[in-house]
Amino acid sequence: MITVNFTKITQLRYYIVIVLITFIIYGNSINNEYSLDDNIVVDGIEKVNNGLKGISEIFTTHYAVDKKQNYGYRPVVLITFAIEKQFFKGLPESQTAEEKNRKDKLTQANISHFFNVLLYAITNILLFNFLLLLLKDYNKLLPIVITLIFIVHPLHTEPVANIKSRDELLMLLGVLLALTHYLKFSFTSKYKYLLFALAFGLMAFLSKKSALSLVGIVPVVLYFSKTNYKKILICTGSIVGAGIMFVAMKKGFLTASGTRNVKYFENPLLYEGSFMDRITVGLYCSWFYLKMLIFPKDMSYYYGYNHVPMANWSFYQVWLALVFYAPLGVYGFWRFLKRDVLGLGIVLWLGVMLAFINVLFPIVGIVADRFTYLFSLGFCIVLGVLLVRIFKVDLIDDSVQLKLPNGFLVAVALVAVVYSARVITRNPNWHDYLTTYYHDIEVVENSAKAHAMISNTLYAKVRKNPKNPKNRGYANDIVMHYKRALAIDSTYLTCYSNLGSAYIDLMKDNQNGLLYCEKAIAIKPDYYEANLNAAVSSHRLNQIDKAFNYYVRAIEINPDQASVYSGFNNLLTQNNMVTRGVEELEMIANKSDKPKNIYMNIANLYSLEISNINISIKYFVKAFQYDSVDKILCNHIAKLYGMKGDAVNQNLYLQKCNTLK
Repeated sequence: MITVNFTKITQLRYYIVIVLITFIIYGNSINNEYSLDDNIVVDGIEKVNNGLKGISEIFTTHYAVDKKQNYGYRPVVLITFAIEKQFFKGLPESQTAEEKNRKDKLTQANISHFFNVLLYAITNILLFNFLLLLLKDYNKLLPIVITLIFIVHPLHTEPVANIKSRDELLMLLGVLLALTHYLKFSFTSKYKYLLFALAFGLMAFLSKKSALSLVGIVPVVLYFSKTNYKKILICTGSIVGAGIMFVAMKKGFLTASGTRNVKYFENPLLYEGSFMDRITVGLYCSWFYLKMLIFPKDMSYYYGYNHVPMANWSFYQVWLALVFYAPLGVYGFWRFLKRDVLGLGIVLWLGVMLAFINVLFPIVGIVADRFTYLFSLGFCIVLGVLLVRIFKVDLIDDSVQLKLPNGFLVAVALVAVVYSARVITRNPNWHDYLTTYYHDIEVVENSAKAHAMISNTLYAKVRKNPKNPKNRGYANDIVMHYKRALAIDSTYLTCYSNLGSAYIDLMKDNQNGLLYCEKAIAIKPDYYEANLNAAVSSHRLNQIDKAFNYYVRAIEINPDQASVYSGFNNLLTQNNMVTRGVEELEMIANKSDKPKNIYMNIANLYSLEISNINISIKYFVKAFQYDSVDKILCNHIAKLYGMKGDAVNQNLYLQKCNTLK
């Protein structure tokens, strides 16, 4: 047993120790590059790459935007990335593992990782300050132990080591600042703290909407701190007001409506199931989180279906969760009403977790390590309190000399060392996209999306460097993981199309390519990529009529895609089908809202195959009518008139060209 006087340690020294511990266990993540989902928020995103000039666009666009969907509103997160780009844009964005070994240069991704670790260190300091304020009637040891457990908890590796998960870091940072200032308002009645709390709450909302949990957390924390009901009502009303401001900003600033195409494998509850199904799945998820909070061994970047099944009452995990959580919840609420810190921890843990276990609403991904970030605080409070009570450390003792049993010291050290070691070994798994995917697939072998993400990333790698001698091996992996995804989820539409494309492009197996593309088309007839790939494979198999029909369908679906016309024109010219093709294109153009490219293709067919310049000019002119600012097209028409010897129309179009930028 040793005796410690925590009052002799200055606040600055606590802060230094917190920062040192944070950087010691997360320092090896700084050398990582971009990984999971960084490509949708920071890796190559133009509005972020514009630096400070892109901030106005960040406020008026969704958080994640690609060709198929746009969703979320987290401008605070993107602004931090934009600031980084402003000051570190001279560095390369990222490097492959091979390049890193050869050059070992600092990259923009490394800078982002450094700031993630720094943000986590700041959050840990804020957590310590918040706990000192909240637990002011307890010895300083309790905030120290809780903060230490929080710092080293391995489930926090995803928020810290995954750059994209900075939204979690900034969200909790804002939450802690808001709660701290609500407590200061409670203790002093100074309204400046209420305004600060509202501002920080809004910042948390603008980082990630899961901060809306503050609406429940604020009254819980204030009740525990013995705040009178009037102030609790005022503070709760102000955080609700911050939430209303967030919604108003989102609706007022966003220039486009959000679209989020959630697939079956991301959460089957979005497609099927009753409220009772959500309860059983929720109980399964809560048991999953309990295991991960205590023994965070088999962590993964993604779980989803069918790693997390559509659990029902036949699953033992559902019953174990019910038997564990029901009495714990009742006991925790009872102790909370008595303002016991253990009860506070249980209420914060279970209350916030309820929003993440699919009972109230289905969550995309079903479960995730990062989803625990907010409610793990309650768990850390519970674990910290249990440690001091099991070893009978007197936290209410007014003596400045606190006696710490050897058993307590060993237990705390064991938790800190084991959890820290898990963090340190987990960080390198986030080095880059493929490192993460390949490492974690062993854990989530039954996750359809996990397999698809490996194939998608490898496919992009092959296309980027088609001469790489490793591509044959990559192609085998691509096909294998797409097939594994389809074996898990037979409705996985993009996997069918991508597998067909892989067979066509990489394996030169047009028969299997056509087979899988047609399976995709059977699910979604207007799937452009599947129709185009089916056309290409049919063409190569010399199934002319089938190829013709698929080309036509692809053009009907998306006439603006220029890539479809070259293959279609080759089919027509090789098989003396130009007249038939022109007739079909005419019919499509008459029904299309965007016929420009169709008319241009007809014009090209006439000029190349039928050698009728008058008709060719007519269709180029029709195309120009639908895009009268296309200077290249305008010049081409003028050139054709010149070739024909029509100086009047040539000059007319040259004059039009001169007015265009």
